[in-house]
Amino acid sequence: MLKFMAKMACVALAFGTLTAAPARAQGDYPARPVLLVICFGAGGGLDVIGRIVADRLGKNLNRQIVVENRPGAGGNIGMASVARALADGYTLLETANNYNINPFLYRNPGYDPRRDFVPVIELTRAPSVIIVHPKSNLRTVKELIATARAAPGKLVYGSAGNGSPTNIAMEMLKAAASIDITHVPYKVATQANQDVMGGQTSLAMAALPSVITQIRGGLLYAVALTSDKRWPSLPEVPTVAEGGVAGYSHLTWIGILAPAGTPAAIVARLNREIAVVLAVPEVRERIAATGAEPVGNSAADFAAVLAAEYESTVQLAQRIRFELE
Repeated sequence: MLKFMAKMACVALAFGTLTAAPARAQGDYPARPVLLVICFGAGGGLDVIGRIVADRLGKNLNRQIVVENRPGAGGNIGMASVARALADGYTLLETANNYNINPFLYRNPGYDPRRDFVPVIELTRAPSVIIVHPKSNLRTVKELIATARAAPGKLVYGSAGNGSPTNIAMEMLKAAASIDITHVPYKVATQANQDVMGGQTSLAMAALPSVITQIRGGLLYAVALTSDKRWPSLPEVPTVAEGGVAGYSHLTWIGILAPAGTPAAIVARLNREIAVVLAVPEVRERIAATGAEPVGNSAADFAAVLAAEYESTVQLAQRIRFELE
């Protein structure tokens, strides 16, 4: 009997050690650097916001947050790579509205937004902005629409890539206004913006955080914002709806997700820590300077945002036409 009890005690001790190990690992999280994958190129809206947050988060956690840009295929390359990563909290994804729409636009995006990720936190929301060269004669939405209707397909617009939030925003405008403007997708958003500044491209739909400095500096002219009302960062710039496209609005959310199966305790820790970062006055000021507004909601609230958007995405994908590779 004593031998049996001793054996059972050893089994219990071993089981307790095995079950306690993950708990300790989660309690020690993060014990090493964390990789944040941004699914668009350097200099774009996601990159700007992601690096602001990663810098402060790394200091708060006393661990390096390694930021890596993995652009391509409208964000699919970066998203698919994180979907396949270990669900241990050490690989995170920063993405935007393309997360929900890409599965409707690409035959094989490489991930399922309902199955492969768990939401962590929504970082920001911001409008896109129609930009032209300062000497362009396209000064208003009405002029843009009139020019496009007079010569269908002649105007060319750049975006951050097929399926990107800026691509979606312009395709929504094209559908709402019944106009034809040729799309030129860029792998890196900054190159699209630079081509507008250099006069190589007629216009671009850009993420506000990626171009607000150039707009304020007079290097780019802002025709209109995609928000439903004037935006605090550029109150002098009208909205697309004010320009005659009634009911039009589109905001880009930026958020962080983790691979499905990431322990709930780690997701909760990340949500708390990033919410703390977004509440820091200095961080809020830096984000506001980009033209975005901090959000910092709960993981459950962010999950609800994604679920609602997914349901509406079916109609969106049917309403606007895309020609994707």
